[in-house]
Amino acid sequence: MTAAPLVSVLMVARNSAAFIDAAILSAREQSLTDIEIVVVDDGSSDGTAQLARAHTATDSRVRLLEGPQKGLSAVRNASLQAARGRFAAILDSDDILHPRHLEWLMARRARVGVEISVTNMIEFQEEGSSLTTRPFAQGPMWNEARQIGAEEYVGRGMIGGKGALPGYLKPLFDISFLRANGLGYDERLRIGEDFDLVLRAMLGGARYLYLPQATYYYRRHSASTSHRLSRADLEGLLRAAQAYPCEADGALAVELLARRANLEGALLHLDTIAAIKAGKLVRALRLTAGNRDARHLTLSSLYEATAKRIGRLQPSREDGLAASPMLGEPLAERLRAITQGLQSAVLNP
Repeated sequence: MTAAPLVSVLMVARNSAAFIDAAILSAREQSLTDIEIVVVDDGSSDGTAQLARAHTATDSRVRLLEGPQKGLSAVRNASLQAARGRFAAILDSDDILHPRHLEWLMARRARVGVEISVTNMIEFQEEGSSLTTRPFAQGPMWNEARQIGAEEYVGRGMIGGKGALPGYLKPLFDISFLRANGLGYDERLRIGEDFDLVLRAMLGGARYLYLPQATYYYRRHSASTSHRLSRADLEGLLRAAQAYPCEADGALAVELLARRANLEGALLHLDTIAAIKAGKLVRALRLTAGNRDARHLTLSSLYEATAKRIGRLQPSREDGLAASPMLGEPLAERLRAITQGLQSAVLNP
């Protein structure tokens, strides 16, 4: 058996044939070469497994495993358990890494000695021959490297909150910390599994470092933008939140209790929308009367639905959206074109 790699890039995939080639290639082209790429295919019915297997034939660092088909969190746990590296970097099968993503993450975490580190990311969408991009975390507070504490992490993770949610950023984990503390993904969660694992790690003493370099590229497409929160999703998140320790005094306990209230409000919001659709407006008003989160989420949903209906929901200049040309080049050239097109990802090591 070869020596264990420094970093395991962990990718879970299900019916990702349209994008997985680009994702794996972006990992293979990392400037940090002491890596392995663990792809767990969770019962895909398209060509996902075949495409991934082609990479294993040309690059011994790529490993393809079969998933347990028990939900996303279970597949993520399978990838964590299979990882041989000291560190684990999460890469979704439809996303792309900047060629120096791992290099910068590892260099900075080595200076600071943290257990979890993330970079800013760029949201991008390909539509025909155009590439639309948007920086994820924007504003003065996101322009400098800094450690984010559990209080801020929870406070910025509220459903319906304004600004960037750190829980969406893809972490580099110190696997030894996770294993020493018996930490893994909560397999009861269908969404929010990354937020939950990171928070439980932070509550267990892990330090979280944010880097402003935008080296992770998050792809927007029809499957990634169509999801709506369901009652089962929210009930799972609320169950997880109720297990977080809130007994101690202090600002963190306040934020943890606020998260519970936020999720309860989101559930009321679903009930309110159902009442509105059923024409029960009095019931809808009563449901939101005593809950600020429910009112805020409901008003936001109604505004968005109305704006879409009348065709006025357009990106504003403040969104930082920009279009740049794309051509039908082979995959490697297309990746390079995407990287060059994401001008907000110009980095300083």
